[in-house]
Amino acid sequence: MDIQSYLDQVFKKSFLSKRERSDLAEEMATHLHSSKEHHINEGCTEEEATTKAIASFGDPINIRTKLTQETYGLSSKLILQFIIMSLILYLSSLFTGVALHYYDVHNSVIELFPVAFITLCALSSALLLTRKNTDRWCLLSVPILFGLGYLQAYLGLFKNRLGGADSFTLFENLFFSGAYDFSERSSFMFIGGLILAVQTLILFIFSKNIYISLMPFVFSILYTVSHMVVFGSYYMFFGDGFSSSVTNGYSVFAIGNIQRLSDIGVKLGMCLVLFFTLSSVKKLILKSKLQAG
Repeated sequence: MDIQSYLDQVFKKSFLSKRERSDLAEEMATHLHSSKEHHINEGCTEEEATTKAIASFGDPINIRTKLTQETYGLSSKLILQFIIMSLILYLSSLFTGVALHYYDVHNSVIELFPVAFITLCALSSALLLTRKNTDRWCLLSVPILFGLGYLQAYLGLFKNRLGGADSFTLFENLFFSGAYDFSERSSFMFIGGLILAVQTLILFIFSKNIYISLMPFVFSILYTVSHMVVFGSYYMFFGDGFSSSVTNGYSVFAIGNIQRLSDIGVKLGMCLVLFFTLSSVKKLILKSKLQAG
């Protein structure tokens, strides 16, 4: 095995950026070639020197594990396993829910399982965008508002706080896309987007990581698409024979999907605007630091 093949094995499935791979590969190659030259000077052939230099560096899989664990908090192999496992569990919970409904077994907990697993999948995937512990703490905070929306929609969390029955539905209206089936939630579309924009700016202040900062919009779109997939599957198999506390028949669901698609469009637009804005801000910060240095 030559040095380049060894480095290719180290960075295979590491999910590091092109620049990170290039910088680390250059540094490692320098050490490997230096070690190789040392062995050649001791009388080894070029092939023997290469083998000894690589052997002294260590197993490429172990190096990749250590490198990615330092970068992401978990090894890339473990993160990939979490992603695959959560995707399988998401699909399994969806198909299991449909099968149980066929035998007249259905409740809100069954509907919430896919939400939990798609959240785990999204968090695991987004770990690959983190570089420090602050990024990971910021990432863990992203699903909180959506979790409150789902808990309010399914369990009535905080709904009676204002005195009247079901008087407080702010989280449900802003962060649960199923609310489109019951209310004129379109009036909340831009308000919800603005709140996510504020959350994005707060995350950017703490993490300085643009991709992690934009996760509120990514999660919002993901939950909306997942809602359409899950309830679309139930209606596809059972039609109006399907009933749930968070939807109101296929025709209402279909109309709600039009608003959900509009919501996705609005969120994508806001996400792009914030991406370019934060990129410009980050460049200005780096420029000012270089000038100050």
